[in-house]
Amino acid sequence: MASMTVYQSLSYVVAVNVVTIAWVYVGHVKWLSFQTLAKAMFLPTAMALYFTDDVWSLVVRVLGVRQPLEAVAYSAVAVYSVAALVGACVVIDLLMGWAQLNHQPDYQADVLNGTFFNGTFFGSFLRAAGEEVGWRCFLLPSLMSHFTPGVALLLSGVAWGLFHVPVLILMTSRLSPPRPRITVLVQCLSVTLSAFPHGWVAIKSGYSIWASGLMHTLWNQVNPVILGSIYTQAPGVVVGHQWLINGEGLAGCIVILPLAIWMSVTM
Repeated sequence: MASMTVYQSLSYVVAVNVVTIAWVYVGHVKWLSFQTLAKAMFLPTAMALYFTDDVWSLVVRVLGVRQPLEAVAYSAVAVYSVAALVGACVVIDLLMGWAQLNHQPDYQADVLNGTFFNGTFFGSFLRAAGEEVGWRCFLLPSLMSHFTPGVALLLSGVAWGLFHVPVLILMTSRLSPPRPRITVLVQCLSVTLSAFPHGWVAIKSGYSIWASGLMHTLWNQVNPVILGSIYTQAPGVVVGHQWLINGEGLAGCIVILPLAIWMSVTM
């Protein structure tokens, strides 16, 4: 499968974000639920299938049949990375006094029963894959053929960060959390930085779906349970202002920034 030109890569990013904005506008008019709005996660893959000139080669890359050992190894790295990143956010939140433990007994029971998880693991993986196939399996290899790894990861991160903006703008307008504009800004920045660890495991595993898809899935399940949801403003095990304490908030930016810098200079 030939890599896209820089112009084609930019066209892909613009197309995904334009379609996402249109979907969110429909969601605003029809007052769609967050769960329905989240189906935008499948748009990067849908647009990748439209833009690719060789669907079969994309499928082979996504499945990782050429580098199965790397897919398994870096999937394990993905699991430990999510635990470490979320744990580091908790430590920063508590040390800085930004958050406190949630002591509501009923809530703690719900967490232990898993009812606050982002749906079933399989369903969560499918939604995560809807993004990862487009951003990490399709766009990132093309960017890597034109730019240094650090620049390619940054560009893919900017595209990924902007992709999240429309839905969060709509959700903040509905829920009116503290500092809604800062909420949107820091989440966009956090997602941009998160493209570095997601992209790193994708590159190391041959751009297959498994490592980055698992990292994305676990993040979507663990981060809301522990730190709350920046989209719905639902509390987690630790509570505080979501723009500040969340893994997709300021705490996440602080934790991931050094990792992103390290990956930029060592790849």
